[in-house]
Amino acid sequence: MKVLFAASPVVGHVNPLLVAARVLQNAGHETALYTGTQFREKIKSARVQFFPLPADVDYDMRKVDAAFPERARYAPGPEKLLFDLKRVFVDAMPSQFEGLQSALRQFPADLVVHETAFCGVLPLLLGPRSLRPWSAYLGITTLQLPREDGLPFGPGLPPAKDAAQREQYREIARDMADAVSNPVREHANRILSDLGVPGLTAPLLESMAMLADVILQPCVPGFEFPLRRPPQKLHYIGALMPEGSGDVPPQLREAREAGRTVILVSQGTIANADLGQLVAPVIRAFGDRDDVLLLVTTGGRPLEAIPCRLPANTVASQHLDFSKVLPYVDVLVTFGGYGTVTQALNFGVPMVVAGLSEDKPENGARVAWTGSGIYLRTDNPTIHQVRSAVEYILCEPKYRACAQKMALEFRTFNAAREIRYLLGTLVAEGLTVPV
Repeated sequence: MKVLFAASPVVGHVNPLLVAARVLQNAGHETALYTGTQFREKIKSARVQFFPLPADVDYDMRKVDAAFPERARYAPGPEKLLFDLKRVFVDAMPSQFEGLQSALRQFPADLVVHETAFCGVLPLLLGPRSLRPWSAYLGITTLQLPREDGLPFGPGLPPAKDAAQREQYREIARDMADAVSNPVREHANRILSDLGVPGLTAPLLESMAMLADVILQPCVPGFEFPLRRPPQKLHYIGALMPEGSGDVPPQLREAREAGRTVILVSQGTIANADLGQLVAPVIRAFGDRDDVLLLVTTGGRPLEAIPCRLPANTVASQHLDFSKVLPYVDVLVTFGGYGTVTQALNFGVPMVVAGLSEDKPENGARVAWTGSGIYLRTDNPTIHQVRSAVEYILCEPKYRACAQKMALEFRTFNAAREIRYLLGTLVAEGLTVPV
């Protein structure tokens, strides 16, 4: 089986697809990944073939405000979400599609796997079925399908509890449709019309999932808010865990043997331009504690970017191997990227989540809803907020108990096994089989 993966040039979008590509590669299939050139060496080192995006859409999301200077004018919320969906993702569609066609000519895939925001696949999915390979969607954030209570993606609110809250959510949904989803769909449809294919009949991100032949969600049902009509082709597969990358500080084992508390702080790989937002407050909150080992990952930024001194109890790395580090962690403090959150829950680690941009409110809301942690709902938590939230989690066993309950559900899934079975069956038999 030949499988072409397609991802926007964003670390959190590329990494899950690369994990899936390695799973299939190790099972004897031929795989390739079509994305930004900044990932070329990483992809090739995984023995996966690489195809580059066209230069005009090969932006570097580590410097997103430099690539899109006007983006800095918008605060987190509907206006920034509208800008990101239109300018960063939808506008890339024609060039992404042209490059995708070129990649398929060189690598005639049986299956194309795309992530949540790779709009370059839409002209392929909306064209004649007989002219395209099988298609699979691999989610890199929360499910983009209609919730049972009608609330759209973005606000990050828990399921409605009563009729009054449902009505409130309906008003929010109308406002979000007017402000975001309808303008984005209209914008996408103009581009699709220019490309000679039909327009979308549903919101953009919902269409990205529903137009595929199968939907793979790297999570578990218990971490998702109830859906209105779960499609049969939706399959939860559990957490995708990267293998063999990042540091494993030797101090971890020593800390466990000494009974010290291990706190891990990460701002992720995108919202890490200013490590003074979350990393520094955590260091200042716990840097004087001999009973604490504080682990810091900068998400690839140089360690010199940390805007405070590193105390004796603090170990900093650009990258950590979460699969080996998380089993030692007592509390994770994070901006709440989807991969980080699901990987932590896979190991039953309770967390403090901050962050208001991208999908952070949705992830933080689910952490709070499952009882697995506390969502601070801010981009700039104070030292007091961080200290209070972490200490509350440490002294309230319910948070770890809920996180461990989530871990039990995650352990009923094996992402590698599900990927091999579901995608292999789709191509071999043309079926979207239920798990």
